[in-house]
Amino acid sequence: VGYEIDSEGNVGNETRRVEDLQLRFILLMTVINSTIDDSESKQRLSEQAVKACHKESGIPMSELISLIQRMTKEVKEITDNLEKKMQEWQVA
Repeated sequence: VGYEIDSEGNVGNETRRVEDLQLRFILLMTVINSTIDDSESKQRLSEQAVKACHKESGIPMSELISLIQRMTKEVKEITDNLEKKMQEWQVA
């Protein structure tokens, strides 16, 4: 349990740290991929995230890489489905 602290140092609401390391890893990868425009920086930060998560959690690198691949596939499927639905709505 911790507390939110704003930019001025004021302590606010009680908050809980995300303990699920895979979830933290997924969130970190999502933030990296959605906020960094430069592909070289994105690649470097992603590699650092994989190494750091592996070191902190002991989760094998191959499992983390597999998790990234599954996430990427799922995001593509969701995006493709949304695009298809939007096209159907535009036609209707």
